[in-house]
Amino acid sequence: MLKPIVKKIFFYFLLFCGIIMSTSHLGDNYMGISDEEGYRMTIGFICLLIFFLEYLLPKIRNK
Repeated sequence: MLKPIVKKIFFYFLLFCGIIMSTSHLGDNYMGISDEEGYRMTIGFICLLIFFLEYLLPKIRNK
């Protein structure tokens, strides 16, 4: 019983980290951004991709 809860918390952590990192990068575009700070967008995109592939896609296929 504890395993599905921990797994769900982990996937939603990935979702929120991805959203926060992606939007923080987009907000910096108005202030000027260097190539070194582009890692936030990449990590945010990877977090959102993992959430989609590992959590949402199997849920959609099971319905």
